[in-house]
Amino acid sequence: MRKLDVLMLKSFIGPFLLTTAVSNFILLVQYLLKYFDDFVGKNLGFSVFAELLFYFSLNMLQIALPLGVLVASLMTFGNLGEQFELTAIKSSGISLLRTLRPIFLFVFVLSIGAYFFNNYTIPAANLKAYSLLYDIKHTKPALDIKAGAFYGGIPNYSIKAKDKLPDGKTLLDVIIYDHTMGRGNKTVIMADSSLMYTIMDDRYLKLELYNGHYYSEEATSKSSIDRFYRTEYNKMDMVFSLASFDLKRRKEELFQNNRQMKNISELSADIDSFQYLIIKQKTNFIQTTERYFDFHFNNKLKIKKEDLAPVEESPEITETVEASFFSLLVGQEQQSPKKELVLKQDTLDIEAPINRQNQNLIKKPDLKRDKIVYRKPKRKLSTENIDSLKWNDLDVFLDEVYNNRKPTFSDALSKARNVKVNLNSAKTRLYQYQKDANLYTIEMQKKYAQALACILMFLVGAPLGAIIKKGGLGVPTIIAIFFFIIYYVFTSIGEKQAKEGAMDPIIAAWMSDAILLPFGLFFLRQARVDARLFEIDAYRIGIEKLKRRFVRNQNKA
Repeated sequence: MRKLDVLMLKSFIGPFLLTTAVSNFILLVQYLLKYFDDFVGKNLGFSVFAELLFYFSLNMLQIALPLGVLVASLMTFGNLGEQFELTAIKSSGISLLRTLRPIFLFVFVLSIGAYFFNNYTIPAANLKAYSLLYDIKHTKPALDIKAGAFYGGIPNYSIKAKDKLPDGKTLLDVIIYDHTMGRGNKTVIMADSSLMYTIMDDRYLKLELYNGHYYSEEATSKSSIDRFYRTEYNKMDMVFSLASFDLKRRKEELFQNNRQMKNISELSADIDSFQYLIIKQKTNFIQTTERYFDFHFNNKLKIKKEDLAPVEESPEITETVEASFFSLLVGQEQQSPKKELVLKQDTLDIEAPINRQNQNLIKKPDLKRDKIVYRKPKRKLSTENIDSLKWNDLDVFLDEVYNNRKPTFSDALSKARNVKVNLNSAKTRLYQYQKDANLYTIEMQKKYAQALACILMFLVGAPLGAIIKKGGLGVPTIIAIFFFIIYYVFTSIGEKQAKEGAMDPIIAAWMSDAILLPFGLFFLRQARVDARLFEIDAYRIGIEKLKRRFVRNQNKA
């Protein structure tokens, strides 16, 4: 049995390393093609590109590992089936599951290693790769002065040559605008011809100008008229620094806040922060909007006791007035004498509706001698809150209580507009917070899901290779590409849906793995019973059996 385990591992590890390397290279080239235009013409040297390729190859390895496991499994068991070695193993009494065990243990350990690799190595590699890519994208292209066009790649200078000879060094009819003094186009240098070349290890550009003029316009302190200078020369040398063309490396700490540069613990902390911001934003919205809902959030009237003044200066009447009115506020029925009550004008600070469990106690305002007398309303109002009243009941309320509709409607319209503005602002912030929380959740769950994908790809590839019995790179590669496309498409769909909030981010991250699992279990079951899924003769025999059964049933009928 030990020899069998060694044989299976040797048969698997070689194709696995080869297919993983090829898959990683293909994915790397496909990814870097997006930035091809940013690399062209910058003369950064081989070392810079080698560093960039190394970091991005580590990034692509998290995707290449599952694909390499799938292709290697198909190739290994396809070769064993094609050479009848798998048949010999089964005939000796060794089951398929026992044959799969050594490779499965290898893939299981590989998945654990992939988890730690995704959690610790990938964030560090992404930090270096994307910071270097950013620096490359913002590096100026190499010096390239073209004929008939102004060149502004050198800071504070603008150079134009009417013609450029094939040697790439000689320029004709040269015009140079000097902006080093910050005075605009007041310093101009012209030459009939020029020789261009670099000096001191390409750190400086030297122009040898021949047969030209130097024009300069300078302001004078004692006169409003500028002085104009013209100098004629036969030869003049100008040296320009090319330091602006060098690759400038920025601090990597500037890129650490990106989710791709963080491990699981950091992502978990950021997700908690986003959830806190979401709750805080909702709370702030309720607190800032509460003051606009006078009749909904507040359930008491603010009335000062000292403003209550009965008609008769009698302690008994005063107590009756206070008791009956404040029982109205708390919604309790009290038997109060039917007496006319008088309140001082402008003493009610109404910020909420009166509790309407006792509607018959609501009084009607009636102006008499600068005082307000409250009586029973002619019509019983609805028991609903003011903000949900029907229009007819609202009209009655405005007529009988406020005695004026126009200020009330304009005030309500202004408050509704304020609520709308606050709502739109809170909605935008909440959408962005939730989107960021979903993205960080997906990034964290992908570290688990991509590690587990190695095991699932093995469960799909190994039984399927034993069924098709085809080795080499042809058929296994085609089948592997088919399943990898399924895996990649559902991963992309899940990320986009979760990003927009249409799907739970945890479900989105695990959706592709959940789709591969039934395929793996189905193929494993079929491989154990030696099913002939991909043999045309098996389906042909089944069709003939169905035809004979159909004919037999017709003859009986």
